[in-house]
Amino acid sequence: MTALFRPLAATAAVLGVATLGAFALTDEPKPPPPKPADAEKPLDVSKIRPGKPAAWKYAVDPRPLTDAVKKGLKWLAERQNTDGGWSQGGGWRTGGQQGGRVEGKEVQDPSDVGNTCMVLLALYRAGNTPTEGDYKEHVKKGVKFLCEQVEKAKADDLYVTEVRNTQLQSKIGPYVDTFLTTLVLSELKDRAGEQNKALAAALDKTVGKIAKHQKEDGTFANNAGWAPVLSQGVCNKALGRAKLNGVMVADEVLARAGKQSQAAANGPAAPAAPSAPAAGGVVATAAPAGKPGAPAASGPTEFYAARGGLGGGGGVGDAGVPLYSGSQAAGNLQDVLNTVQVDADKARKVVADPKASKEQKTEAEKVVKRAEELEKDANAARGRVVAQAREARFVAGAGSNGGEEFLSFLNIGEMLVIKSGKDWTDWDGKMQEMLPKAQDKDGSWSGHHCITGKTFCTASALLVLMTDRTQFPEDVIKAAREEAKKIEEKKPEEKK
Repeated sequence: MTALFRPLAATAAVLGVATLGAFALTDEPKPPPPKPADAEKPLDVSKIRPGKPAAWKYAVDPRPLTDAVKKGLKWLAERQNTDGGWSQGGGWRTGGQQGGRVEGKEVQDPSDVGNTCMVLLALYRAGNTPTEGDYKEHVKKGVKFLCEQVEKAKADDLYVTEVRNTQLQSKIGPYVDTFLTTLVLSELKDRAGEQNKALAAALDKTVGKIAKHQKEDGTFANNAGWAPVLSQGVCNKALGRAKLNGVMVADEVLARAGKQSQAAANGPAAPAAPSAPAAGGVVATAAPAGKPGAPAASGPTEFYAARGGLGGGGGVGDAGVPLYSGSQAAGNLQDVLNTVQVDADKARKVVADPKASKEQKTEAEKVVKRAEELEKDANAARGRVVAQAREARFVAGAGSNGGEEFLSFLNIGEMLVIKSGKDWTDWDGKMQEMLPKAQDKDGSWSGHHCITGKTFCTASALLVLMTDRTQFPEDVIKAAREEAKKIEEKKPEEKK
């Protein structure tokens, strides 16, 4: 399915050390993505290399699809539009230049890129591609819709669609469509049959857009919204997956994504929301009638108001909700670690190789040292989130179910599943018990604040329930398990 990026050189760039080109085994480079508009240094063409296919596998044995998942998938499949895309599935929209919200039966709800991506990712996790699975025709039409949208998009901005004013854009950032497209196309790369060529072209274009507009700190200008930290997290994950899948992602681009993740993880922690969740976990009373985007009555409205209102707070783009920023930072640190773990292992082999030169050994030792430092940061962030996840108020997010909560749950789950163990089984057990209780009778999930559209909420809830079906490079899983074992050995009193 995928390919790893250039051995050692990518690790060195991401971790801020010299490259090890003397023992890099790759193909010839292709033209690099455009230079970021505000970059202080030009992108180094020599560091951009295609990779070779990696051995991808499940981190844990995937369970059979549950009835709740099957019902959700059926609901999504039945709502694909004739153009191949999916719409929000109802709910409010932003009122154009005038701002504010518009809603009602007469509000247009066209297919949009972001929601289509989430559905395709859910269908893919369930075992469907454009060439196989019960929903292969749905995936094929959806991929065609995405590729056509990207092909029509202008080359000089960060958008991939002319559809504006969606809930996703308003709440987690105007470029979320671009980031999600990069993620889902990376996952489907080389698995789309006759669509592989068009998919690859679209993926190269979205990665190029991201590289061109990414700032030195890994963020993007004007990526505003209620909780843009979540779309930032999608971007960082997408870049890592694209690189692992053999896409031309410059090492500097990944380095900036890692910089943003580390800054988010090491920044000041936001206080937990003061209100308790409604009975049954995050499922709370629906938003007041006529205000589908407002927090539930039991939500921490006063908390947000004290931090600058619902338009943002905390200085990190998380709307003052620790669940959002915590899951993004810890999850993305694991994503970055995944992209460098294999190269660090290769560097260790160089250190142990009696035929390697002194210079090669010295540079390899630097890669290993910095990789271990990154691993330390990732483990620390993971530990903080695991501890917070035991608190009902943290898991409650904004006090009720919204698409932001489901996306945050997915970030945490993908961070934990790769190491398996008790932290994973505890978290997964909580999700398997909690989310089906929030499922509507028709098989969908509804949002009670902010992202309320049924399409996104259903797809993201399904992805949480199918986190065990996320695949990773085999060597990355091995390294993660070895690190988890070391941690357990240091704390025998915590074993159960």
